[in-house]
Amino acid sequence: MQEEYLDRRHTGMMLTVVLFATLMDGLDGSIVTVAAPDIGIAFGVDTATISWVAITYMMVLAGSLILFARIAANYGIRQILAVGLALFTVSSLLCAVSVNFPMLIVGRILQGIGAAMMGATGPMCCARFLPPRRLGFGLALLTVGASVGFAVGPGVGGLIVEYLSWHWIFLINLPLGLIAIPLALAALPKEQNRGRTSIDWIGAALLAGAVVLGILAVETVSYPSQRPLTIGTGLGCLMLLVLFVRQELRTARPLLNVRLFRNLSFAGLFLCLALINLVYMGIWYLFPFYGEIWLGYSSARIGLYLLLSALITAVFGIPVARLSDRHGRRWYCVAAAALAGGAFLLAGLTARPMDAVLLFVFVLLMGLGWAFTGGPMGSWLVEHAEDPDRDMASSLINEAYYTGGAVGTALFAAVFTLTSGSEGIDINLVSGEVFLSGYVPCCLLAAAVCAVIALICLAVKNKKPA
Repeated sequence: MQEEYLDRRHTGMMLTVVLFATLMDGLDGSIVTVAAPDIGIAFGVDTATISWVAITYMMVLAGSLILFARIAANYGIRQILAVGLALFTVSSLLCAVSVNFPMLIVGRILQGIGAAMMGATGPMCCARFLPPRRLGFGLALLTVGASVGFAVGPGVGGLIVEYLSWHWIFLINLPLGLIAIPLALAALPKEQNRGRTSIDWIGAALLAGAVVLGILAVETVSYPSQRPLTIGTGLGCLMLLVLFVRQELRTARPLLNVRLFRNLSFAGLFLCLALINLVYMGIWYLFPFYGEIWLGYSSARIGLYLLLSALITAVFGIPVARLSDRHGRRWYCVAAAALAGGAFLLAGLTARPMDAVLLFVFVLLMGLGWAFTGGPMGSWLVEHAEDPDRDMASSLINEAYYTGGAVGTALFAAVFTLTSGSEGIDINLVSGEVFLSGYVPCCLLAAAVCAVIALICLAVKNKKPA
């Protein structure tokens, strides 16, 4: 693979494309939430229905990412990344000009497909075209782009909705896409024929179905009236996962080499990536409500704290990744869990007397924890895969992020509802005391999960890059 490493100029162009792609994805994942009420009013749909604007995108993205990783391995990263950027850009325009709700949902489905192409190929660019000593640096850029995009989304979305209209939350993707597409074509080489193999479409369908049913299960778990749907979709998800594993073990050319997970170090690191994203997204889901309901902060002020955390990740993510490239990953990953766990423990133990200083320490620890995660932990996962599977292993980084994020949001919403006793009550109508009774257990649960992550990372040995 060494002959494929890019020179300095093309490496810079490629990393710019990867940064743009993850920024667009992170921005789109959070900006829609702010505009949801206005979209609902524009199309005359209720709160439950409008949530499908976000759910549809997430399901399509998570369900098709592994498929596009395999297609990219067959037909070339350059082609799939460029098509993904183009599709995401065009579908953003479709969403912006939607004249009815079904048209918007179609646009979001196409956006999800484009995002899956970008999400699959972004890490593959780093794994295939960067030397091992720079892998952590490249993967850290993905974390920086996603975290900055996610953090600025609510603030940017709020300004757009207030001063323009919800249509512009999709239109802002157009200039980014128009810059990234030609850069991708110029930066990435036309790859030599690597030996195209047939696609395991049965496995792809089984995995997509499992992801869709799993996300539906966790999305409905907080609603007692939908308990039969939760149980049914949950069991359906497990059944399809069993069938998927059976299919992958029996087929000569599997969509995903599930034997990767027989390596306990690889399986443990994948779990760590999923779990740390689970707790981050779960707490970030509740944090804005904590700021508004208990601290009495405005949305703009809360957005500034989210942005501060992302900026800390942006400042420290690259240097930390470079150090982990030189000195090994283990202790940086343990530090990631310790920093995030410390943040959640602080949030839980000082939730009632939280002041500006404590809140700054909280977002500082959160930002540092994420800075220590992206490059080191993602690179560590790739290093524990054998050469033929490293492209797929790199795409599994984003699969862990998206799956962990989706499950984490729903799980922590359910834990909050259960511990606060706020079942059936709009979260915006919950009193401060009732909110704390659910928020504190969620923070402590997140801290406990981080302790598990730290223990797993301690058990995995450093592996010198090939």
